[in-house]
Amino acid sequence: MDTPLTVVFDLGEVLTRPRGLSGLEERLAGLLGVEEAAFAEAYWAHRDAYDLGSSDIAYWSAVARALGAPLRPGTVDALVSAEVDIWTRLDGPSHALVEDLRRHGARLALLSNAPHVLARTAERSDWSAHFDRLMFSADHGIAKPDPAVYRRMTELLGTSPERVLFFDDRRKNIDAAREHGWDAQLWTGAAAARAVLADRGLLPHGPTRDGSMSCGTGSR
Repeated sequence: MDTPLTVVFDLGEVLTRPRGLSGLEERLAGLLGVEEAAFAEAYWAHRDAYDLGSSDIAYWSAVARALGAPLRPGTVDALVSAEVDIWTRLDGPSHALVEDLRRHGARLALLSNAPHVLARTAERSDWSAHFDRLMFSADHGIAKPDPAVYRRMTELLGTSPERVLFFDDRRKNIDAAREHGWDAQLWTGAAAARAVLADRGLLPHGPTRDGSMSCGTGSR
């Protein structure tokens, strides 16, 4: 008998709001006293090491140096607090989707490239109780799209790759997951995800609680 499907979600820009709608870069740039456009490049240029487990001070010092911005006392704490607040606050439609899946008995997991501080905050959030497994890159020293990530997550879930349905907003992560054998779908929003989940039998077709439709992709 087949094991139940496990639905695995990315966190940032999937369950949380896209950067352009969250105010992330504007808020963080303001704390450093730099222009938002310049901040974004430095923020992402140094992100990989942070997501793999380097410290808060090491990451934000590297970002500040790249921008020629001084790190005043308390600035790192303020940056960390602001970032964690934004990255762990679920978007309304995504939160409703997770709740509906749980209500219908789906097995859920989270797979995120995230530093330690974000991981610990996510684990303490109210929404984390909906998930059977949370996996963060910093805790394992491996990050998407490294093939080792998908092997490790499959092992933690105790299932086979073909029994995993995965949503992520980055094409390279989707491609790597498919190479591993996951049913990986590019995230384009909660409504589109509902259609996929309905096709897989994990949610009913038809109107949802917020009035949107969960229509099968085969009927489009």
